[in-house]
Amino acid sequence: MQNLDTHTFPPGGWAFRQAQTGWSPPTPIASTYSQTVELIIKHRLKNPAIVVKHNLSTYPAVVGEELLRFNRLRLGIPDPTPQPSFFPQSRSLPERVVAVAHRIRRAAQGTAVVLDWLNSGGAPVAQELANKRAATCIACPKNVDGSWYTQAPAEIIKAALEARKDLTLATPSDAALKSCDVCRCLNRLKVWCPLPHIVAKTKPEIMAEFPKENCWIAKRDQ
Repeated sequence: MQNLDTHTFPPGGWAFRQAQTGWSPPTPIASTYSQTVELIIKHRLKNPAIVVKHNLSTYPAVVGEELLRFNRLRLGIPDPTPQPSFFPQSRSLPERVVAVAHRIRRAAQGTAVVLDWLNSGGAPVAQELANKRAATCIACPKNVDGSWYTQAPAEIIKAALEARKDLTLATPSDAALKSCDVCRCLNRLKVWCPLPHIVAKTKPEIMAEFPKENCWIAKRDQ
């Protein structure tokens, strides 16, 4: 076999393994290429914290390429589109690229803090405390409009909330709650997260940047 035809079944079917969870599609011989892509995406959406932590895609075209590469490797078929080497070691990345990469990493880390809590099945803080935190956030200069790098985490959080039908999280300040310019997390959800979890899961260098004069996280306001 020289290549894979997405309209037929390769030997052994459309096999796949999600290394981070140990999951594999249950019926590789019976599931088509498109069906297997959908199964992978559904599995990832059920594990949003892992998706953020390991930068896993939930876009069909990207997941489809992963599925093809997995089976090419399994069957010893050469990859017709080898991955390029992006930058020689002798060159340094442009400063603007480094800055964007830093923001992406921080957005993923901040989002993972909330997702870990949501996925653990933990209870939110009391309504009165969430309202108080939200009022603090909307008055904070770090409450800013999220840019393109918060869109994917926002979609993943939405999927996580849909899985937690037991939660109804809303404050009178929701319309004005944006993205935190320190941790890049979505304030509308973070105000509900128990403080011990935030402190335990947030990197020390990020904790040090929360404004001490008014931030409820910096003040350890339970």
